Amino acid sequence: MSQSANSSSTGQNMLLRLEAWVTRQVEHLLTATFMLIFALVVLLVVLRYVFNTTIVGGNEATVMMFIFTTALGAAVDVARGKHIIVDTFLSLLPAEVRRWLDVVNLAIIGMLNVFLLKYSIDWIAAVGGSENPVLHIPEGVVQIAMPIGCGLTILFCITRIVSSLMCRSAIAK
Repeated sequence: MSQSANSSSTGQNMLLRLEAWVTRQVEHLLTATFMLIFALVVLLVVLRYVFNTTIVGGNEATVMMFIFTTALGAAVDVARGKHIIVDTFLSLLPAEVRRWLDVVNLAIIGMLNVFLLKYSIDWIAAVGGSENPVLHIPEGVVQIAMPIGCGLTILFCITRIVSSLMCRSAIAK
């Protein structure tokens, strides 16, 4: 193996390790958040139907955590290659064409998330200062989930595109 192919492989391995590490950290955060949502919902149900009481702001906190899990979970799905895809006809194409279409797909998803990131930041700047009436938390604290999710999705799209292109260039040499 040539020196340039070896350095390309090393760069690709580092990129894949970085992506895997970030994905694992987000997955751990998602797992903890889902466990917290589950515990809170069970507690709210027991309090409501057994003790005829509730935790003030419990429902709002559950919704806020669910918004975060949705935004971060979408990014993790892109990293895993499990984002929304209809591959009925794609599976009939040759492997090289499928790989290039995957790169184009990731580029489109990445660009869409660039626009969503920009507009979500503008949106937060405009309305993020208003306060949640029950928990008295600024809405921007919840709304920040969108730019974080978009940023992670962009990162994962870039790493997957670069990795795919590096893999092709290593094979070509």
